[in-house]
This record gives sequence, C-alpha cells and structure tokens, in this order.
Amino acid sequence: MSDICPNCQKPVLTTDVVCWHCGYQLPGKRPTRPPDGSPAEVAARPGGQAHEGDDSASYDFRAIAVYGLLTLVVILGLWLVLHSLGRRPILVRNAVTGISGDWVSVTDVDLHFTLSFPADWQWLDVNWRDQTDVLAQLVERQPYIRRALRPLGDPAGDVAIVAVAVGSQTLEKDEPLSFVTIGQSVRLRDLTPQAALGLLAEQTQPATRGEIDTHLPGQPQARFITFDNTAAYKCRHLFVADEGAAGYLVAACAPTTEFAVREQELNDILDSFQLLER
Repeated sequence: MSDICPNCQKPVLTTDVVCWHCGYQLPGKRPTRPPDGSPAEVAARPGGQAHEGDDSASYDFRAIAVYGLLTLVVILGLWLVLHSLGRRPILVRNAVTGISGDWVSVTDVDLHFTLSFPADWQWLDVNWRDQTDVLAQLVERQPYIRRALRPLGDPAGDVAIVAVAVGSQTLEKDEPLSFVTIGQSVRLRDLTPQAALGLLAEQTQPATRGEIDTHLPGQPQARFITFDNTAAYKCRHLFVADEGAAGYLVAACAPTTEFAVREQELNDILDSFQLLER
C-alpha cells in the first residue's frame, strides 16, 4: 500500500515518515533517526554531504602530513650523519705520542680550534666571560707568554692572544711557569708552512729543527723550536693557517731548567692542536 505526499503529490510508502522526493515531514508520522548515511540524513545536511566523509578526508590529510614530516626528519638525519663522517674529527691524537695520565680536551669559545692538555693545567679563553681581565693580569706577571709568539708575530704585526693554558693551579705566581699560548693573525691567514719557515730565517731570535708536520690531513703545520737565553725559556712552536680566515701561532714553553722534563708533554699538547672545520 502507498500514500500520497501532500506536498509534492508523489507516492510514498505507508511506513515512510519523510517524503523521499521532497523531504517533507509526512503528517501523523513520528520522526525517527534514519540510519547513518541514509538519503534522508544526507539530504538534511548542508550541501548534502556526509560529515563522516569530511572527517575521513581530514584524517587522511593529517596522516599524510605526519608521514611526510617523519620522512623528512629521517632524510635530514641521514644527511647530517653522512656530512659528519666526511668531516675531519674534532680531536686527533697521534698514536705514538705516548699520552698518559689524566688529560682534558677543550674547544675555544668561537669554535675555531681544539686542544688537549693535562688536567692539572688551567685554561683561559679571552672571549669567555670575564677571563679577559684574568688573562691580562697573567700576562703582566708572566710577560714571556706574549713574547713567545714573537718569532712569527713580529713579522705579522697583528698577532693577538686568544687563549692560554698554564701548567699551574695558582695564577698569582711570579716565578716562571710552563704554558701554551695561542695567537691569531689575520695577516698570516694565507701563509704556507714553508713560507713561515722562510720568515724565521729573517728573524734575530734563532729557530732550530724547522720542519713541516703533516700528521693532520689538510692541515700542514710548520714546526720549530726557539730558545731565549735572556728570559731562560725554551719553546716548541707550530704555525698553521686557516686559509682565508686567520693564521694560528701556538707556543708550548717551559723554563729551560724544566724543558727537558716537560718536552714530551709540550709536544703532545702541540700534537693535539687542530683547527675545526667551519
């Protein structure tokens, strides 16, 4: 049996509560919730579209976005790993140096170089917080810390001390101390190690055992020894240029009365000096 919709005059079933043709609420029928996804429910929604479809589409978009982000993170992580493997290591120690005991490794504040030395030494970085004044006072008490850089520092004329390691826990001492001083020169940034050894021949302070050290790939160093009879100091030196940036002078010194005992230790410190890749 069928009835007629009073609104559109089209046949409807006697069990219908809503006209399937026009959506009219049939008189005398109690409205019931139609099954999800039924034509009546779809027709009753704005635009005639189901919300479940909207939610599903939104969920799919979020899932794709999450998976895409995770894939990007994985690719970026792999690139960083491969890039790190292709760089020089932060610290290289020569296997035959015989380093023993408790040593520490440091990197300067500006991330230009790294260095290792015995743990009972003190490290002063000119750019680290309030150490500028402490370093100035130390150099005033120990003037040879600055003088040690003269063999190549005098020809350059612009060498500045950037860091000092001192072989003592008491910086207030006036007696000579063992130390390592690192100087930086912009004018020496393109100087080759061989040219650096050539400059030494023109200086009044004699240098001995001049040689080119290549134990660090890509960082050839000029190595030499100086002896200052007036100040009673002896130093092992290295020079290495960070091409296009700066030249670095490193002097590892001890009073002549202690140099023979500390010579291996000073050489190990020099061997640990390494420029960091920018």
